[in-house]
Amino acid sequence: MGLDVDIKHFDELTLLELHGLLALRSRVFVVEQQITEVPEVDGEDKNGHHVIARVDGEIIGTVRMLLERNPVKVGRVAVDKAWRGRGVGGAMMDAAGEFLGDRSAKLHAQSHLEGWYEALGWWRGGDNFEIVGIDHVPMYWPPEEG
Repeated sequence: MGLDVDIKHFDELTLLELHGLLALRSRVFVVEQQITEVPEVDGEDKNGHHVIARVDGEIIGTVRMLLERNPVKVGRVAVDKAWRGRGVGGAMMDAAGEFLGDRSAKLHAQSHLEGWYEALGWWRGGDNFEIVGIDHVPMYWPPEEG
C-alpha cells in the first residue's frame, strides 16, 4: 500500500497539505455525514498537531490533536472512503498514541466506532451523548492499567 503517516504542527504544514486535509474532512464530515450545524473550519486547526496519512503523496487520512487542552483534545478523525477498512485509521491512531505517550487525552467517538477505539487502547469514560444528531461516547487515553 505504501502508507506514510506523519505528524506536523499547523505551522509546519504546506499550503497543499492544509488544503488536502481540509478537503478530506469536508468530504467526510460535510458531504458524507451531512454535518452542517457546526463549521468544519472552526479556527482550531492553527493550534493543532495534525496526523496525516498519505499514499503516493495523496492525503487519505487525518487526525487533529489540540495539545494545549487538558486533557489533550483529539478529533477530526477522517479517512477517505476508498481507504476505509484497510488499516489507515489504525495507523494514524497508533501514531497519535505514540505521540501522546502518557499525556491524558479525550476524544468524542461516534458510538458505532467505540469497539474500534477500544482495540487501539482508548477507554470509555462516560455516557453516550449526541453531537449534531449523531450518537457519541467519550473515550480517553492513555490505556488503563490492568
